[in-house]
Amino acid sequence: MGTRSTLLALVVLLAAPMASAFEAGDVRRRATQDPERVAPFGLMLDAGVTEGAGLSISFRPARVVRLHLGATHNGVRAGARAGLTLLPLRSRVTPAFSVEIGHAQPADVRALERRLADLSLPPLPSLERVGYTYASGLVGFEVSMPRSITFFVRGGVSFMELYGPSLKDLDEPLRGTVGPTEDRSWMLRTVRPTAKLGFILNFG
Repeated sequence: MGTRSTLLALVVLLAAPMASAFEAGDVRRRATQDPERVAPFGLMLDAGVTEGAGLSISFRPARVVRLHLGATHNGVRAGARAGLTLLPLRSRVTPAFSVEIGHAQPADVRALERRLADLSLPPLPSLERVGYTYASGLVGFEVSMPRSITFFVRGGVSFMELYGPSLKDLDEPLRGTVGPTEDRSWMLRTVRPTAKLGFILNFG
């Protein structure tokens, strides 16, 4: 009886941590497969007016809040963007309220000189000389699909500040390629409609 009791005690002692490990693994498995679970990270790709195409990393610290930070390109120059989205409903289709800020620097004088001096390049677009800063407010909706993909559509308004640097410092041979009014720097503030659509690949 003593030997049997000892063996039984050893089996119980060995089985207890194994059972705990299986239980912990099952809990983790259920959490991963939970349809209500929200992946905290994502890769967001979108396109629309104001900033053009955008590629951002998103982070969701809470179910109702998503943050994103990334780069944009309007076909002429690159920029940077950050934003916040509020998602009030716990469903596959939810309204979305977003605010974004973005910025792109104008080309500097030396970059413009290199572009103007290289005759193999296409004509210099006037927008390449223009920088801009904007703040946007958007309303839309999101649809969460299987396999961690979310599609979204948004529309709203952008408050924009466009500015162009003075080109009076261009070297003399290149001065004739710019207009006389471009000797002075300028700034313009405007409000424009904005809209975009895109998708987010969620992971984590």
